[in-house]
Amino acid sequence: MSGSVIQVSDNLYIISTELLNTKNWLSTYLIIGDKGGMLIDPGPSVNIEALMEIINEEFSNIKIKYLGATHIHIDHGGGLGNLAKLLGDVKIFVHPRGVKHLVDPTRLWEASIEVLGDIALFFGKPQHIESSKIVGLEDNSGVDLGGITVRAIHTPGHAPHHISYVVEPFNILLAGDALANLYEGRVYPVTVPPFNFPEYLKSINKVASLNYDIISVAHFGYVKDNPDVFLQRVKDKAIAWASTISDLIRNGYDRPESIYDKLLEEDLELKFIVKFREKYKMFEGASYRAVLGMYQSIRELMKSL
Repeated sequence: MSGSVIQVSDNLYIISTELLNTKNWLSTYLIIGDKGGMLIDPGPSVNIEALMEIINEEFSNIKIKYLGATHIHIDHGGGLGNLAKLLGDVKIFVHPRGVKHLVDPTRLWEASIEVLGDIALFFGKPQHIESSKIVGLEDNSGVDLGGITVRAIHTPGHAPHHISYVVEPFNILLAGDALANLYEGRVYPVTVPPFNFPEYLKSINKVASLNYDIISVAHFGYVKDNPDVFLQRVKDKAIAWASTISDLIRNGYDRPESIYDKLLEEDLELKFIVKFREKYKMFEGASYRAVLGMYQSIRELMKSL
């Protein structure tokens, strides 16, 4: 088995595989109710074999009946089609706007190659899923697992079709990419193109108003101690990036590469993450793509003023 299992609370686990010898790159969630298990964010197609190896070894007595994704970007939901074929009779839950892209992933795949390049080719092409297997989750709708409800909270910004999931009754938020990346206690926004800064801020404020006991992010892990402080850090960092980038644009910086270099000088958390996280192939260029998305969103906002 190549990977690890982290127990977050009763009946909730993070499963992490080790693609390209990278540890802790994606939080895949297994939630176990009386009616069966639900997997959220299984990762890309290339991840499914290792993921199922861990599940078959550690959770062989669990029948997985439900699949979900915080959003359909291929690093989160690209393997849903592969899993659906392996597991057979399952229901797949995504944002209503994501349903058509699971039925026909052509545009999703084209956009993935455009944004991720070679990493997309490594992750693998998402497979078509029969529409009868897919359910679009409206805001505040829930999936009954038996004794546990997984509730959808729409949190756009990172993507217009982004959902965070609340695990009840444990009051745990599975935030996906709605908030921030977390690495060795450092944070930076998950703002890859196409990105909407005003919607991102609204989603952060929405989450903050609901007072969760534990918050987990996709990349990677969870925060149990003072999640309200974590959320404030996330919001402060997003606003700081937006402010710095808008000032740079006003001062004549019009290339995202130069803005990225300036931001690296000012944001020591980002500098740390680039130095120690992006030495792994899986994360190459991740922080630049985040800055690019924030730059594009701020630039468009400034044009509209």
